[in-house]
Amino acid sequence: MAATAGIAAGSLAWSAGIAAGPADAATTYHVQGTTGSLAVQSQPAVDHVTGWLANGAAVQVVCQINNGGTDPYDGLTSRTWDELTSGNWVYDWYVSTPRQGSDGFSPGVPHCDAATGLNPYNYPWPYPQSATWVADGHGYWEGECTSFAAWAIRADGRPHRKSPDWLGDASMWTGSYSESTPHVGDIAQWDPWHNQAFGGGHVAYVAAVYPNGTIKVYEYNWGNFHQFNIRVISSGAPSRYLHF
Repeated sequence: MAATAGIAAGSLAWSAGIAAGPADAATTYHVQGTTGSLAVQSQPAVDHVTGWLANGAAVQVVCQINNGGTDPYDGLTSRTWDELTSGNWVYDWYVSTPRQGSDGFSPGVPHCDAATGLNPYNYPWPYPQSATWVADGHGYWEGECTSFAAWAIRADGRPHRKSPDWLGDASMWTGSYSESTPHVGDIAQWDPWHNQAFGGGHVAYVAAVYPNGTIKVYEYNWGNFHQFNIRVISSGAPSRYLHF
């Protein structure tokens, strides 16, 4: 099998230093079938290499996504990727997960778009506690959209590479990468004045992604001052999605 550019390589065999993650939420598989090593990517796509894993290396897989296509021999059309406990990604075809089914996913491996286990009601600064301007200790005011979204990233138990703290107004946030396609655990971001957001922008936590093109978001400070809100909205309503 020919290696796909940016996915597997034939010489470099340096391990990427995968950090330990929530072992109870991951399954161990192994790199296999490469011509030497497998690229570790910062996002589920080629050309974002952060390191390499040698053939036979153990990997802790949390979940999978499929960005379209099911041909397992072509990395440009088969886009099933495994998220590791480090928050990085590897191309699934070179991992010993069960072979992909007709839907492009490996049987028995959780989908990254599965419903999140985050309980938004565990947010530690709910209204009316957040009815005044009090710092939350993470760089935000209690009850602001940024405070809640940052807490959700810290509390959702998913692997994240970047801290969501001390990032400034919602319009100033940057994630590990941004894209137009939402995934559970992403942060939906609105630019200033975009689709009813105010001048500082807005951020919300993506709690579910539905096949009909809508998403469910958990958020604070949308419509009601420093209060919690749940909405189901078009996936095109935010400006972009941030993956931490």
